[in-house]
Amino acid sequence: MATTTSIILDGDLSDWRATDRIDSGLGEGYSIYAKSDGGDFVFAMTAPMAIGANTTAWLNTDRNAATGYQVFGFAGGAEYNVNFNADGTVSLYKGGAGETLVMAGLQAAWSADRQTVEFRVPKAMIGNPQAIDTLYDVNDSAFLPGNYSARPFTVFNDTGITADPSHRIAIVWSETTANAYFSKTAYAQLFMAAQSQAMQAGTPFDIITEDDLTNLSTLAKYDSIVFPSFRNVQADKADAIAHTLEQATKQFGIGLVAAGEFMTNAADGSALAGDSYARMKLLFDATRVTGGWPADVTIKATDAQGSVLDGYANGETIRDYKGVGWNAFTSVSGTGETIATQTVNGQTYAAAIATHTGGRNVIFSTEAAMADDNLLQKAIDYSVHGSASTGGLRVGLQMTRDAGLFASRVDMDQSQYSDEVKPTDGSAGIYTKMLPILDQWKALYNFVGSYYVNIGNDPAQQRSTDWSVSAPIYARMMAAGNEIGLHSYTHPEDTNVLTADQIAYEFGAERAELEKQMSAYLGRQVSLGGAAVPGAPETIATSQEILKHVDYLSGGYTGVGAGYPNAFGYMTPGNAADGKVYLAPNTMFDFSLIEFQKKTVAEAEAEWGKELATLTAHADAPVIVWPWHDYGPAMWTGDAAVQSPYVTSMFTNFIAKAAAAGVEFVTLADLAARIGAFQKASITTTVAGDTITAKVTSAGDTLGTFALDVDGQQAGQVIKSVTGWYAYDANKVFLPKAGGTYAITMGQAADDVTHITDLPMRASLISLSGDGRDLSFSVEGEGKVVVDLKAPGTDWTTVKGATVASLVGEILTLDIGSIGQHDVTIGHVANSGPTITSFGGGDTGKMSIAENGTAVTTITATDPDIALGDSIRYSIANKGDGAAFAIDATTGVLKFLNGPDYENPTDLNHDNVYDVTVIATDAKGAVDMQTLSIGVTDVVGITKTGTIFNDTINGTGEQDVLDGGWGHDVLNGLGGNDRLIGGWGDDTLNGGDGDDILIGGMGKDMLTGGAGKDVFRFESTQESSTLSSLRDVITDFRSGEDKIDLSAIDANTSLFARGDQAFTLLSKPGAAFTGAGQLRFSYQMVGGKEYTIVEGNTDAFGLADFSIALLGHHNLTAGDFYL
Repeated sequence: MATTTSIILDGDLSDWRATDRIDSGLGEGYSIYAKSDGGDFVFAMTAPMAIGANTTAWLNTDRNAATGYQVFGFAGGAEYNVNFNADGTVSLYKGGAGETLVMAGLQAAWSADRQTVEFRVPKAMIGNPQAIDTLYDVNDSAFLPGNYSARPFTVFNDTGITADPSHRIAIVWSETTANAYFSKTAYAQLFMAAQSQAMQAGTPFDIITEDDLTNLSTLAKYDSIVFPSFRNVQADKADAIAHTLEQATKQFGIGLVAAGEFMTNAADGSALAGDSYARMKLLFDATRVTGGWPADVTIKATDAQGSVLDGYANGETIRDYKGVGWNAFTSVSGTGETIATQTVNGQTYAAAIATHTGGRNVIFSTEAAMADDNLLQKAIDYSVHGSASTGGLRVGLQMTRDAGLFASRVDMDQSQYSDEVKPTDGSAGIYTKMLPILDQWKALYNFVGSYYVNIGNDPAQQRSTDWSVSAPIYARMMAAGNEIGLHSYTHPEDTNVLTADQIAYEFGAERAELEKQMSAYLGRQVSLGGAAVPGAPETIATSQEILKHVDYLSGGYTGVGAGYPNAFGYMTPGNAADGKVYLAPNTMFDFSLIEFQKKTVAEAEAEWGKELATLTAHADAPVIVWPWHDYGPAMWTGDAAVQSPYVTSMFTNFIAKAAAAGVEFVTLADLAARIGAFQKASITTTVAGDTITAKVTSAGDTLGTFALDVDGQQAGQVIKSVTGWYAYDANKVFLPKAGGTYAITMGQAADDVTHITDLPMRASLISLSGDGRDLSFSVEGEGKVVVDLKAPGTDWTTVKGATVASLVGEILTLDIGSIGQHDVTIGHVANSGPTITSFGGGDTGKMSIAENGTAVTTITATDPDIALGDSIRYSIANKGDGAAFAIDATTGVLKFLNGPDYENPTDLNHDNVYDVTVIATDAKGAVDMQTLSIGVTDVVGITKTGTIFNDTINGTGEQDVLDGGWGHDVLNGLGGNDRLIGGWGDDTLNGGDGDDILIGGMGKDMLTGGAGKDVFRFESTQESSTLSSLRDVITDFRSGEDKIDLSAIDANTSLFARGDQAFTLLSKPGAAFTGAGQLRFSYQMVGGKEYTIVEGNTDAFGLADFSIALLGHHNLTAGDFYL
């Protein structure tokens, strides 16, 4: 590549860049610099002694060591040489050193001590080569490099190629290595694992092949090139590939990431001629030192600075392997950084090394070390963006706005059995049981999945689909956001043994039938092209045959020890060209755990939990594909007498665990589409201070569920603002379908602008516009959108196109409704204050109430902003007689704190007119006031009757009538001449002040007259028992003042004594009855207290028919009674 600054030949190296040094660190005071500079190649050399005559630079311009002059008969293959002559001139020659002059007097300059020299060689004089391999003879005493035994140093010409500014990597499919791999299927899994790690790294990728590795124009498009495995290469292409990669790394700064031995063996497995590790040394500054099989291997992170493996603690164990093959590499120059180690038999070796040979490189000791955990995404991120700890701001493109993607693959094995879908005995079928479970999961976790069905072709054996039953079931599942896909027509147990025609039937014919039936039922054309392989895991050949008939394919489980985990993407370059995605489950099937491995439910749950933890550890937006069967959560066996080994809760619990991890639940069709969009996306970024500007595009407007994830920010920084865009959270910018350009500024807190902070799972953001206050957006999906509003001040927020689910402070949650496109507008309107409407809505009002009561009135008010979330609260102004009142802040009920007494007014003017000002205040602080004048009128007591319950009834200072009714009541007459009636129950009557009448009624009553001349009235012999424990008690009888009224009781109930007879009081205490109609009194001690007991006899039996206890010792006379 051309440079913008020309080198000045002055013996001073200050105008050279570190990247211009081509010797990779000679040591001992030597260094070689070289670069293309306009029409020349310019060179610089330093040595620990003065550089003088007989110094030679050998130039191999065709880079073929077998042609050209052989220095010392074995080295160089030089077409030209630059020789330093005895007269101090520097000239260009052919042949041996100084042999055939080509151009005399090359431009050259030395430092003062002559230990540094710079010189130019015109490109035209040496054929304007693309690159030159160089060797150096210094003063005929030092022969570089390595006495000419090491690889020569290379300088590259300008190419005219412009590097692509977008962040993009290439992932290399090596057909040669794939054919030599222990399993081509495993190689394809490794190839896809590399793609999934690129997705986690947030860097879009291209799929390239070995043929592309000799095309510099192609390679210049990438920031890094990932080789999942490139051990084997066509021998006749090895040097050309190595030369092109070298130029790509040194001229364009392209990084390389690889695993295992790199370009060491030919297609037949034999070691490449010469030093088979030469290309690995050249491109990675690494070579193999040992290895073996089998061994127990422990891999640990040793990247203390977090340059590559950020987030890993130094010394953290990444994985323990048992009985595996291993390699150990080392940095050739010693400058590489060991970022992970492996311990084998007590010895520790490098498991991953970061080097710099032009670009930033990472090489892993084995493919497993690279792919089994989330290390490759870290390596890609480092190779593209630089040190994670010191590289500064960067963004990655993520396929989700959430913590990860979770796709549930459900093999509906029972779907082709019509008698299990709808049993002939009328009992509930498998999906009748399963569908409510799915509904529950959707409600609790917004869970969706992909459900792959069989059709069946043997009605006689009930292995066929009754579409009148199954189509409504599938339609209901689709309406909830689930996917219906293909699981083959008849569910063969091993697809690997099928012919091409059989595969065409199982998947092609099934697709045609399924789409026909569902399109007919739904009344619209539907495409159902996703497929899941039934039975045994399939080989790559089988996968490729099935993919001819489907849009994407989910195959057998892959994981550590079973291929490579996270095999998501394109299985081959051909699949990439066709857009056919492959998705291998990376958690174990329910059947494998429960019925094959015979684990308990608890053990199976624990295994799933462990897998989830491993897949998400140190991961950015990982993808989880979870496979299970329809019979699992339905606990279906097909035989009511046979218990299922599965329980619903094991599935529910795992979904809950995934939801708690913050994943987004998606269908596999959605996941496949997102992978396709990611691979086609382009992202370009520039950074200026705390602002990173990113431009994102992808074919087909497919980025609506994607996000830009900001990394490298300083501690505590969040997204402060995004110029002209209002959908982001602390670290992610939510993208619309079409992508766009976003200037993201980081800071300590987000600016106070209205912006979306959360979108529902699977919702695609179509468009958005706003001004930081108002916001409009269109979204396709269902669920809830969370918006952080700009502080509204006294304005109100308006919403159109969605329902307000909640508004807490400035956090607005909107429910956009069911699946579909929703156009939402958030605006603001000025606050309108409340208006008091009671008393005609005037500024004043008047009313009168009777004394003694507390209830006054209910204040009412309206506010036009109530529909926007406004509210009204009521209060009382601190003036006038306001202190005498209370008002319910919510209902507006106004009352006196204490019932006013007409005879004793407490208003300021003491005129029984109470002035109170009521206030209605809305949520924004606007108020309306109304002043009321409450006149109090005189009343002659009150009349109150109790309920069937135990009541406490209070009178007033007037003449009250209080009736307890049923229950054990307490009646308090207070002031005034009151009439208290206990009624039924054991009552307590307190007359209070005034001349009161107390009627206990039925039950055991306690009667206290209080002050005044009180009458204790008894209207039936049944109102006070003769038993001491049940009779009424008068607690404060005052002889000569109070009266006991027995006039309502017939003193003689004999048939011969007509009329209402009066009692006669026997004057002697304790006298015996001698006939009917007599009263007597006596004294008794009860509970340590003396009582005067009044007893009456109403018949001829001489026994008391009722008794009344008077607390204290009273010498009663007839004047104490109304007889």
